[in-house]
Amino acid sequence: MVPSPSYVAQVRQASKVYQTGDTTITALEPSDLDVRAGELLLIIGPSGSGKTTLLSLLGCVIYPTQGQVVVGGQDISQLNETQLAALRLHYIGFVFQSFNLIQPLTAEDNVLLPLRLQQVPAAEARERARRALATVGMSDRARQLPKQLSGGQQQRVAIARALVTEPPLVLCDEPTAALDPKSAEVVMRELKTLASQGKALAVVTHDMRLRAFADRIVYVDQGRVSTEPPADELH
Repeated sequence: MVPSPSYVAQVRQASKVYQTGDTTITALEPSDLDVRAGELLLIIGPSGSGKTTLLSLLGCVIYPTQGQVVVGGQDISQLNETQLAALRLHYIGFVFQSFNLIQPLTAEDNVLLPLRLQQVPAAEARERARRALATVGMSDRARQLPKQLSGGQQQRVAIARALVTEPPLVLCDEPTAALDPKSAEVVMRELKTLASQGKALAVVTHDMRLRAFADRIVYVDQGRVSTEPPADELH
């Protein structure tokens, strides 16, 4: 399969099944999904629905049991663990619910970390980190530690860290779950702006209020991906 240039990731009849002793657990039924540049895709589903499994496949964290996942033009099932790690580092930015900032480091130094892994020269890395913080409106907080920042500010630093490597694909796992409504709206507007600048964003959430920010929505329920909400959401 040769993906369209506007597609940064494609899922084709991909499933994920776990075997524990005599028990078989299907985390994701065979599913199709396209993730497109310049679009904020919302992946909505309750806890345990399979949406995080879908995000893990897109993030090259796990292999599909069956089917095909193509990220950056590469079929991830054909890559070894080292190649997968390189694809994650250079092609994908991750934003998590719990921010995952390193507490003893300043905001700027947290943003620098992926560039150090890429062995970007120090001066260039510092400049790119400052630009990424400016993109999310956090330049004035660059020297502060995470504990000196609000939850919304920490999440914006985490977004800057995801952006600093200039990845085509940004994956967000419940990025507003730990935030108050006002901070959540600020973070979602930041993500929406990134999509309008050409990034592909896939945002996993159980919060139906985020639908207003989406360019496109898919729903995951009981391991099945659909463009239609589950029946209980229609009432």
